[in-house]
Amino acid sequence: MAKRRTIGTNPLDAVIPARPSEGAPTKKVIKERLTVHLPVELIERVKNAVYWTPGLTLAGLAEEALTAAVERLERERGEPFPPRKTELKGGRPLK
Repeated sequence: MAKRRTIGTNPLDAVIPARPSEGAPTKKVIKERLTVHLPVELIERVKNAVYWTPGLTLAGLAEEALTAAVERLERERGEPFPPRKTELKGGRPLK
């Protein structure tokens, strides 16, 4: 038996995307933590944007922004970047 809605339409449906239906297969995306140091002023702006945007999360905003930035770099380069030959080195960059 289908679950019965009791309050009618939800006004947040226009703002927050609907969840995939229970029967539809979803591809699980493997995620990993990435820690970066950013200017405090930028962090505050990001937190304010997330606070005032219903349904937005810090992780979601970071994912959208990094995806857009990498796609722009790849467009400028004319092709995707090849896989790394080694892992990135941590710490401050040498000048």
